[in-house]
Amino acid sequence: MSKLIFLCIIGLGSGAAWSQDIALPDIGASADRLISPEQERRIGVGMMREFRAHDLVLEDPLVNDYLRGLGYRLVAQSERQDDNFTFFMVRSDDINAFAAPGGYVAVNVGLLHTAETESEVAAVLGHEIAHVSQRHLVRAVESMQKVSLPILLGMVGAAIAAQSAGNGDGTQAALISGLGLMQQKSINFTRDNEYEADRIGIHTLYRAGFDPDAMAGFFSRMRGATRVQGREQPEFLRTHPVTASRVSEAKNRASAIRQQPLPVAIQPQANERQFQLIRERAHVLNALRPNELVEFYRGQIAAHPNSSLEWARYGLGLAQWRSHQFVAALATLQALAQADPNNPLFELPLAEVETELQQAPSALKRLQRMTELYPGNRAVMLGYADQLIQTGTAANGALASGLLRDVLNRSGDDPAVQSAFARAAELSGQELRALEAHAEVALQTGQLIDAMAQLQRLLRNPKIDYYQRARVEARIAQLTPYILEIQRELGKTTPRVGRS
Repeated sequence: MSKLIFLCIIGLGSGAAWSQDIALPDIGASADRLISPEQERRIGVGMMREFRAHDLVLEDPLVNDYLRGLGYRLVAQSERQDDNFTFFMVRSDDINAFAAPGGYVAVNVGLLHTAETESEVAAVLGHEIAHVSQRHLVRAVESMQKVSLPILLGMVGAAIAAQSAGNGDGTQAALISGLGLMQQKSINFTRDNEYEADRIGIHTLYRAGFDPDAMAGFFSRMRGATRVQGREQPEFLRTHPVTASRVSEAKNRASAIRQQPLPVAIQPQANERQFQLIRERAHVLNALRPNELVEFYRGQIAAHPNSSLEWARYGLGLAQWRSHQFVAALATLQALAQADPNNPLFELPLAEVETELQQAPSALKRLQRMTELYPGNRAVMLGYADQLIQTGTAANGALASGLLRDVLNRSGDDPAVQSAFARAAELSGQELRALEAHAEVALQTGQLIDAMAQLQRLLRNPKIDYYQRARVEARIAQLTPYILEIQRELGKTTPRVGRS
């Protein structure tokens, strides 16, 4: 049994913890004793670490920035604009999305790839944002305690069966499905909460400039496809039960809300072209056999000779890259970049392919130009920094670490940023800063005990300066209660924590 599953059972089953490092407060038997927003956030942070520990998060800055931008366009028009949200993509082909405590909203790759318009994805996000803003998850704590253990036991059974069959993908799917169902069960235990999330979500959708009919349309399409084709019910319908009356009410709300004038400052904002490109990017990056997608995209292009089918050509270029067909990928991506110069979606993978073909100078020049066009862009800065690091020179390592410092200040909770900064710092001789960044990577990917050990070793280093010592000591103080909780739950000897 995996450590994740074991900790979930002892924590969630008893209402004690949601993950290795997050302890729920003693809430008693009544949901009237609500947890604070700060406690909610801590729960969400712990869940995110668990997902990253098992490689369930699609860590692609282009996809992540798109999803975050889409999410915050909705948040800006929601009832709780001051809330702090984290939007992330889950590595799963299941069609699903869910909200978690602390403003965490997850979308599966499968849902993104199934959606036909950007408004459909926005509709799902609007629904989940409403669950968070209305604090449905907090209201559902009592119900969550009652259902979490049976759900987790079922998840464990599925995971063990998959492991026995030697199916690693099945184990991952069982974990995702179980965790997603657990999250959703905590918010849809009443019909009123789901309908309230629909009502508020549709209002938010319209105010943000998206099609308010998209929510009913997506729900109806999911139900219809399953019924007509006889397929297994999508995970989305299992965690978001949809009835004919609910679809009808969503349609009626959308019709009524169209009668309300939009504020002058708000105009329709759906960007279907960008959505289609991001959709294919997520699909290819999540594919276990990208070589099969090469044939799929070629078939799509051949079947539509009179259409530009940019999304299919982009998917083809990415699939060729991931299948190590670098010469073919270069030609495909170059054609796209020539038609739309300086688009990061084309330029970044093109630079990756050039590097694979021993054309590093061209890749560096391309990415340097992109940093000038998009200063501060996380995906661009990470791409350029990675290329600089691959040169292996101390000077370029120093340049990369300098580029990443600003990104680090804005995205310090991103393990990809911390990892890139650690490698750049190592290359440029900043040993202590590299050690600190490596500890942050361990922390953010759920390896709390390892992170604590690294921080303690760093604290004993005689070269550490006053400012770094203060940061490390603060991090150790923050981690200490979580480590103690882990040891209490596992019944192990408590590690030494704090200054040595």
